Amino acid sequence: MLDLLYTLSLIVPLPFWALMILFPRQRLAQQAMESYLGVLILGGMYVLTLFGALLSGIGRVPFDFGSPTGLAAMFADPAMALVVWLHMVALDLAAGYWIYTDGLRRNKSTRLILVLTLFAAPLGLFVYFMSRLFERAAEAALRQSGESSLIAQ
Repeated sequence: MLDLLYTLSLIVPLPFWALMILFPRQRLAQQAMESYLGVLILGGMYVLTLFGALLSGIGRVPFDFGSPTGLAAMFADPAMALVVWLHMVALDLAAGYWIYTDGLRRNKSTRLILVLTLFAAPLGLFVYFMSRLFERAAEAALRQSGESSLIAQ
């Protein structure tokens, strides 16, 4: 069962990533993203795996979040490792959804950042947030220079 869930965790998000990256302005892509279907499926898989891991691991799997060694001991259990994997895959796709919809709303291309997010979500989010901050600073500077020129007249 764990092998099947792992295989599904690799397959389920791919069409959603493909739509966001390859066909971002197509109606099908927008409808698929608005449905949240990919994240809902992955979230459901996560919940089922989490409860299964917790129920089957009571007294067997140590719950130790206090050190890297404790985490490693928890993740040595295949079910717990799959829980963590599903957690990452679901949140990566959710981050991609947010970047995608924010880019559409702002009429900005997000393809390259989505590719980065697909392979390294925290880095993709960091780059996207930094680009947003630089964009805001540039817009503020333009407004400021426009106001200064009006005052000088």
